[in-house]
Amino acid sequence: MESFQNTVQQVNLASLLGLHLGLALLGAIASNPTYNIPIFFFGIWAYNNRESNSPIKTFTGVLAFSILLDIIWIFLHGVNHQDESGFGFALFFNVISLIIKPISVYSGINNLKERGDSISAGNWSEAPGAFPSGAYQNVRDGDSAEFA
Repeated sequence: MESFQNTVQQVNLASLLGLHLGLALLGAIASNPTYNIPIFFFGIWAYNNRESNSPIKTFTGVLAFSILLDIIWIFLHGVNHQDESGFGFALFFNVISLIIKPISVYSGINNLKERGDSISAGNWSEAPGAFPSGAYQNVRDGDSAEFA
């Protein structure tokens, strides 16, 4: 397990994302999970966004969830019922991408640690549209003469 962790730590998340995107595009030759290509494009953007760690956190969570989605997709659509040409070729690349996804999730977590962020989900004050420090802000005073 320790050799696996050392190997994954040496792999760059950007190169993994490029590999995933290439595999997803090759898998798009025939029926494939349609959500993979946008996830990997978002991952490339999130990796290059240095202003905030929120996008890379979101990407890592979505990528972890997409592992489950891929397993369900392969279970439901893993057989070529319609005799679609190129289906086995595309399925091969989708399975390879599925095998590499846990490594990418681990690499995303390492990337967050390198950026100095915790793995925690955060608190409500970090949510989009939340009030600063979790407190309500008065829009106007209800007792003033302007309110009436």
